[in-house]
Amino acid sequence: MADWKALPETLEPDARALVEQLRRLKDRSGLSLAALAERTLHSKSSWERYLNGKSLPPRQAAESLGRLVGADPARLTARWELAARAWSQPDAPARRKDPTAATPAPPPVRPVKCLKSWTSGDRWAGMTRRWTVLAAALALVVSGTGAIIALWTTHRTNGASGTAAAARRPSTTGGPGALNVRCFEQSCTGKDPKAQGCGDPWTSALTRIDGVYVELRYSDSCKAAWARISWGGVGDVARVVSAKGATEQDTVHYDTDVYSPMVAADTPSDARACAVLTSGAHGCTKPGGTVRLTQPPEPPVSVSPSGTAPRR
Repeated sequence: MADWKALPETLEPDARALVEQLRRLKDRSGLSLAALAERTLHSKSSWERYLNGKSLPPRQAAESLGRLVGADPARLTARWELAARAWSQPDAPARRKDPTAATPAPPPVRPVKCLKSWTSGDRWAGMTRRWTVLAAALALVVSGTGAIIALWTTHRTNGASGTAAAARRPSTTGGPGALNVRCFEQSCTGKDPKAQGCGDPWTSALTRIDGVYVELRYSDSCKAAWARISWGGVGDVARVVSAKGATEQDTVHYDTDVYSPMVAADTPSDARACAVLTSGAHGCTKPGGTVRLTQPPEPPVSVSPSGTAPRR
C-alpha cells in the first residue's frame, strides 16, 4: 500500500470517495506514476494531481485506470459522475433548503361567478366556433401527412449512401473496455489525443536531447502520432512532423512535460518527434518503428527547489 498524502479537508465527500477509489486501483496495479503515464494518455504530473485531490480526474483517466486492473466500469463511472457534480458545486450545501423555514400559505380561493344561461343566439355562436376548430384540425392532419410522406421519400433516397458513410467511420461504441474514438487519420490532425479518445498509445521512437526525453507516441485506433517531452522546462517545445510535412506543437507551460496535437500517420514510420529547448538545443527522433519501446528511466533522485527534476 502506497504512503499517500492526506487529502484536502475541503474536498466534498463524493469527490473524496472517487480519489480514494482511484488510489486503491493504482495500488492494485503495482505501477509507479511514471509507468501509469506510459500506459494511459495522462502525464505523470497529471496523475499526481488527480490522486492527491488537487483537480478532478477526467472521466477517461478513471476509466483507463479501471481497465488496467479489471475494475467494474459501471460502478466506477457512477462514482465519477457523483464526484463531478460535487466538484462543480463547491457551495451546494449553502443552497440547500432550510428545513425550519415556514411553508408559504396557499393563494386565496376566489369565488366563481355563475355563467349566464345560453340563449338560442349563444348556441349558434358556439356551434360556429366548434366547426371552425374542427376545420383547422383537419387542415393540420393533411399538412402533417404530407410532411411525413416527404420525409419517408428522402430517407429511402439517402439511406444507402448514409449507411455506406457510417461503415467508413471508426466505431465509437462497444463493451466496457471499448475505446471512445472520435477521429481517424486526417480528421485527427491538430487535435488533442486525449480529448479524441485515441487510447492505448505507445512509444515508437525515443531520443534524449540535453537531458530531455523526446518520444514519438502513436495510436493504432486513430492512425495518428504526436510528440511528448519529459523532464523539460517551461518554454520547451514538443513538435511532431509528418512525412507529408504537417507539423503540430505545444509548449511546456508549467511542470516538466507536455505533448503536442496529432498528425495523421498510417504507420509510425510516417512521423518523427522533435524538441526545441530554451537552452538552444534541438533535435528529432528517427521515424517511428514497429517495436514498442519501454518508458524512459526515472528522473534523478535530486530535485530542483521547484520540486521538478533538474535539466541535465
